[in-house]
Amino acid sequence: MSIRKRIAKWWESRSSASASPEKLKERLDETYREQTALLRQVRRGVADVATSRKRVELQLATIAQQASQLDDQARQAVAHGNDEEARALLMHKVTLEKSGADLQQRHADLKAEESKLELAAMKVEQEVESFRVRKDTLSARHTAATARAEINSATSGISSTVSEVGQAMESAERRTRELEATADAVDELVADGVVGKHGVSDDELWSRQFDAALDGAEVDRQLEQISTQKKDGHGPQQIQD
Repeated sequence: MSIRKRIAKWWESRSSASASPEKLKERLDETYREQTALLRQVRRGVADVATSRKRVELQLATIAQQASQLDDQARQAVAHGNDEEARALLMHKVTLEKSGADLQQRHADLKAEESKLELAAMKVEQEVESFRVRKDTLSARHTAATARAEINSATSGISSTVSEVGQAMESAERRTRELEATADAVDELVADGVVGKHGVSDDELWSRQFDAALDGAEVDRQLEQISTQKKDGHGPQQIQD
């Protein structure tokens, strides 16, 4: 397949359907490899044509040198009166000059082909570089989008977990407050002697409650006595046991 046909085929492949999103990166990398391989082929084509052109230029230089030598030899033959030898030398020179004319046309064709291939190589190179930039940019965007989606998913999961834990903590706090309130109430009952502490017998508890009742009655009696004395105008007296 010629270089031109390969280039045309590549241009046609650019409009083909892209790969599925799941295989996007793989497809992009494969396309880039194909384009890079095509660019190398075009460059080799340019190098081959340039080599052929330079070879023709060497042949033209050789023909020009040989023609100049034949011309000098023909002049020398004429100078020595040898016209037949001069004629043969000039015939050879004319033949070389005809070959040189054909090579000149071949050289012009090769130079034109080389120029076309150089333009094609530049165009392909620009397209490959543009595709590479787009590929890298798209890959970077795809990576960033994937990372952002994963972060959003993780954040949502964390928020849900935190919400669940928060509810559990609130429930535990309510239960703790209830237990603390119960404990405070029991402590008050114990302090009042209504409920005995652990290890205190019922008799001892009853005895403590009785003593507390007696102490309360004595306090009430003395308070009433002080109030009566104040009303009667008497000073404070020694409290009788």
